[in-house]
Amino acid sequence: MTVVVRAGNDGGRPGTLDVHAGPWGTGSLYAVARGGELHADWDPSRLYPLLGGDCLDPLRAAAYLAWSDAPYSRRTLLRDLWLFTAGSRGTWPTGDDPAQPLRVTYPPPVRLPRVGRVAPGGDVPDAFWRTLGASMRRWVGPGGAADGDLAAYEVSGGLDSSLVAACAATLTGRPPRTYGLTMPGAQRAGQRLRRAELIDRFGAVDTTRELTADPLLAPGGARARARGVVPWEECYHESVGALFATAAADGVRSLFTGFGGDELCAPHPHDLRAPHRRDLCAPHPHDDPPARENTTGAGNTTEAENTTEAENGRAATPTPPSPVPQHLSRTAQQLLHDTLTDQVSAFDLAPPGHVAESAVESVTSGSALYLRHGIWPIHPLCTPELARLCRRLPGKWRSGRTVQRDLLTGLGLRTIGRPDGTDDFSPAMVTALRGPARPLLTDLFGAPLLADTGLVDPRVLLSRYLTWADGGPGHEMEFYSAAILELTLRSVEASGQGHTS
Repeated sequence: MTVVVRAGNDGGRPGTLDVHAGPWGTGSLYAVARGGELHADWDPSRLYPLLGGDCLDPLRAAAYLAWSDAPYSRRTLLRDLWLFTAGSRGTWPTGDDPAQPLRVTYPPPVRLPRVGRVAPGGDVPDAFWRTLGASMRRWVGPGGAADGDLAAYEVSGGLDSSLVAACAATLTGRPPRTYGLTMPGAQRAGQRLRRAELIDRFGAVDTTRELTADPLLAPGGARARARGVVPWEECYHESVGALFATAAADGVRSLFTGFGGDELCAPHPHDLRAPHRRDLCAPHPHDDPPARENTTGAGNTTEAENTTEAENGRAATPTPPSPVPQHLSRTAQQLLHDTLTDQVSAFDLAPPGHVAESAVESVTSGSALYLRHGIWPIHPLCTPELARLCRRLPGKWRSGRTVQRDLLTGLGLRTIGRPDGTDDFSPAMVTALRGPARPLLTDLFGAPLLADTGLVDPRVLLSRYLTWADGGPGHEMEFYSAAILELTLRSVEASGQGHTS
């Protein structure tokens, strides 16, 4: 992040303050302009005292209630709270009475490469490994930000975080220091086997914490007390925060993550055969038409095919959203319906970058939680060079994430590369929302501030939640999203009364 202040001239014209956000989006900055002052912070909840009670953007709030999603945009779902997205530029006139409000402009869209084909003799897993290693040398090389005992690795036991930890151990020649949450119930045994395989192979010094030790929306916790709740942050805020506190107490100052791994081998538009649940992926108005090119990939591993696709990786035809929760009002449903013809403009989405929007969105949503614990997050799977390589891989290497699985198997991590199952956090959410968090949600939905927005029918919301909590129909994210948005409104209200996070 670069901040430049330019003085005004003698004629009384105000100067300007320019904020240039870096291309990574790692430590995101938020801002609120009020009169002659501009307030900015990496923790959006610290800016809540500047927001009024009517702070929800109706469209974005409706989308969050319907889909538990906050699309990646300079405009957040809290009105007047701006986000400096990756590569964006903010300008604001300085002086006692600025003539213009804060303006945040996006960088130009990035033209991404098309699918290629493997050159004769090309070794795709090796190309992935070498590219990941080159990316990680930014941080783990001599004198790098993560060189030494202050760096550790956030490891779930899955493909992505295990790849990052394995690569670091190979580059540094030191056993990685790893931290992770352990799954409850039937998932515990499989996860334990995968973690043990990484420990045995690379001598990892492993620290774990039970996911259920710090239940989601636990009574008496900061979020349950409506202190600094940010809707787009980590769902399992309590347990992840406790893990970070453990790492920080151990002296960790940098944590490597596996964020972005899911998106590396995501299907391209021409791979898709079924309609999306909804479309936040229509072509951006500034995109150039698809072009044909003939280039070679990293390490001459791939050659370009003479095929075309949407350069930005977005589907071209909008599709209607899935049925929304029954407690959404007609007003909320109409707001969502009106976006169908052009959701990119309606949500003011950031243009395509080198890395998939959902990956940058994940990085952004998690950054404040790391920083509150004095930890800088590092996301090696979100580097442009690795995203470009995987973008060009033929479908057979991306399908089922074959390139990562083959690579892990070749490293001797077969249980991780070819697991019998995957981790699923949803049972822990269901247990929490139906158990320890039930009194809280019953109270929240009994007299919600959300009712004043006209986006929900509070009687239907409470009735549906109690029915679901007793084992009836519904989905846990419907009620989690409503609860978090309600707690956000109460956090803003409390901040105006002198309470902060």
